Amino acid sequence: MSTMSFLSNLNLSHNNLTGIIPLGTQLQSFTATSFIGNNLCGPPLTLNCNTSGGSAEKNIEDDDCELSWPWFHIGMVVGFAAGFCGVCGALIFNKTGRYNYFRFLDYMTDKIYVVIAIKLRWFHQKLRRCYNGE
Repeated sequence: MSTMSFLSNLNLSHNNLTGIIPLGTQLQSFTATSFIGNNLCGPPLTLNCNTSGGSAEKNIEDDDCELSWPWFHIGMVVGFAAGFCGVCGALIFNKTGRYNYFRFLDYMTDKIYVVIAIKLRWFHQKLRRCYNGE
């Protein structure tokens, strides 16, 4: 995009962009207001880039992001355990529901088996016709 020469207007403000603005004739011709609300650095902005290639605010955001990961995993474990116990508990303690569930599984297994058998027979017949020249 930095090599484009026909772009007359571009507004990238508030798009959660981070990093260095690419050097080129086109992007430096826009005003700094086109890039506000992002963690960008380099010309035309007054914020200079540090040696790691990103803005100074980016490192602070990375630290905040690392703190939220343990809570994410804890939430996943708790949600999985609650869902698993809910389904298994319903199957263990509800005799009618358990019979209906396994009857449904048997019915669906039989139905899927029949559909696959019909499709395979159709496929074999089609292959025979192709190889026999019909």
